[in-house]
Amino acid sequence: MRKTFVLDTSALIHDPSIWKQFPNSDVLIPIEVLNELDKLKKGSNEAAKNARVCIRKLDEISNAGDISVGIQLENDTTLKIDANYINLSNSTFYNLGDPTYGDTKILSCLYTTWLKHTEHDVTLVSNDINLRVKAKARGINAIACEGDKVNATDLYSGIQTVNDEEIAADLLQNEVIDPRCYGLKLNPNECVVFPDVNGDTICLGRKVSFDRLKLVKKQYPWGIKDRNNEQAAAIDIMMDRNVDLVTFTGKAGTGKSLIALSCALELVVTRKEYSKLVIYRPIQAVGKDLGFLPGSLEEKLAPWFQAIMDNFEMLLRGKPGDSRREDDWKVSLEMLRKKGRIEMEAITYIRGRSIPNAVMLIDESQNLTKQEVKTILTRAGEGTKIILNGDLDQLDNEDLDATNNGLIYVIDSLKGSDLSGHINFTQGERSRLATIASEIL
Repeated sequence: MRKTFVLDTSALIHDPSIWKQFPNSDVLIPIEVLNELDKLKKGSNEAAKNARVCIRKLDEISNAGDISVGIQLENDTTLKIDANYINLSNSTFYNLGDPTYGDTKILSCLYTTWLKHTEHDVTLVSNDINLRVKAKARGINAIACEGDKVNATDLYSGIQTVNDEEIAADLLQNEVIDPRCYGLKLNPNECVVFPDVNGDTICLGRKVSFDRLKLVKKQYPWGIKDRNNEQAAAIDIMMDRNVDLVTFTGKAGTGKSLIALSCALELVVTRKEYSKLVIYRPIQAVGKDLGFLPGSLEEKLAPWFQAIMDNFEMLLRGKPGDSRREDDWKVSLEMLRKKGRIEMEAITYIRGRSIPNAVMLIDESQNLTKQEVKTILTRAGEGTKIILNGDLDQLDNEDLDATNNGLIYVIDSLKGSDLSGHINFTQGERSRLATIASEIL
């Protein structure tokens, strides 16, 4: 028996070709959805782009026949646009809501279709939670457009624990072992911690190829010492020239940005393995935006990069007791920027660039869409390493959540690639207050 799916605007914004997900079915689009797509199409955000794409696709399909009757597509899908006028003052529809409201018109189309199908094999497809609840309140099935969403709780951490002291002894003795011989199932560049019976770490390993698990040795990039196994694993991945993409997630205060910056400075300034460090940050306000900022581009960007500057201050100011003045770190940073070793830019201006032999740090990347992250990754020239860094619990972009942002999408999609490595930081190191605040609030 064929099923009927009614699509609302949010479904088509989520996926401009979502009807392809319903083979051997009838797909219906209310005319009000086209009106809403028309209002959304102007702009440069993801919703506007998807609205334009969807309108073009529907135009192409409509050229193949009468779309008001239904056009047969591949996979035995029939696509139809319902342009029938429904009198919402009719007693049948009086309780659907405000007759001038777009969702009410979509709901009326859905309800009419549901009444025509006595077997009630009609389903609303929508990411609008309230619209789905309204449909279910009237006995109509409704589902969300899950598509390529990723459950953050199912995301691999990049580091696992194996309680086997014999494997740990072999790794310590040989420094490299074949993980297949020990039944270890690891993603490329995934790390493994071997604890003793007391829970203390014996050693830490990382899978560097399908047949090699290497011992992770201590490294001190830019003089920074790791404080836990996650930071040690992150440093090892960062310092590996064979890993082109590094992703860090974790709550505030776990050391993501500090580890990334210390490794980047070591690779760019000290070892000179890369020509420069390029730092990008999405311009996304926390809470209410302050609006227009006066001054040059650098002055406008300064507030957005203050978190990065705090880390630079810690890394460049020297140890307590040094004879240098408190603000000498600013002189050191400015010198590196004038020499072209460090750049700080807004993501707004990244399109069209090609950046070879550089370390690119994308801070707060949980606020980026999948398309924006794809644009960033395709800017990487030969020999470039990209670090995506973010906290999946702190999203400031209202169009994104913990399941559909660009950062989680990349982590899940590329976890099987030899070119990528991931670490989820869980242990707070900033302060006792920061740790308890991130855990409880």
